[in-house]
Amino acid sequence: MKNLIRFKKSIKLAIGTACLVCIQAVCNYSTAAEPAFDQGSNTIGLGVGFGLTYGYYGNTTASPALSFIYDHGFFPEVGPGTIGIGGIIGYKTASYNYSSGGYKAKWTHTIVAVRGTYHFTGLAEKNNKFDPYAGVMLGLRFNSYSDTYDDYYYNLYGNHYYSDYTTTNLVSGLFIGAKYNFAPAIGVFGELGYDISFARFGVNFNF
Repeated sequence: MKNLIRFKKSIKLAIGTACLVCIQAVCNYSTAAEPAFDQGSNTIGLGVGFGLTYGYYGNTTASPALSFIYDHGFFPEVGPGTIGIGGIIGYKTASYNYSSGGYKAKWTHTIVAVRGTYHFTGLAEKNNKFDPYAGVMLGLRFNSYSDTYDDYYYNLYGNHYYSDYTTTNLVSGLFIGAKYNFAPAIGVFGELGYDISFARFGVNFNF
């Protein structure tokens, strides 16, 4: 008789525990983790880029490309992801110094472009700190060039040679990237694609 009573108590305890586990599971499911990038999300990225030389002279010293990137979440639940719209401003310089004769040249490249991004949110349940994305870019590239060629030859022969110029070109490209947020407001990112450089990485701020 006592064994039967103990058995019934064990059954009730097991059922009660199972019910608590189920309730907890339902609660966890209904309060799914928010994705790292969603509708209304804002991200500012400050990056450093490498890998695009623009066909400079040999022995040219080129600076890393600096970029300012902004992204805002506009359209959520587009498949397993969110569409963002933003832009990029990039800047890069290079210089060439010829030791014999004092000849110098300098290139400056600036890009201003609109970017559309697609942020994959299907991993939010497992890790909502990770934000993989891909996108397209369309904008303008401003290229300027100046050198001391004119001064050099004018001093030697009294002739002018004008080689300074500025051009504006339409530019487009594709890119892929990912962010990892160490805290809700800050993280790091890396991208591969064509704009002011082929590869870039930096820090991102979320708000």
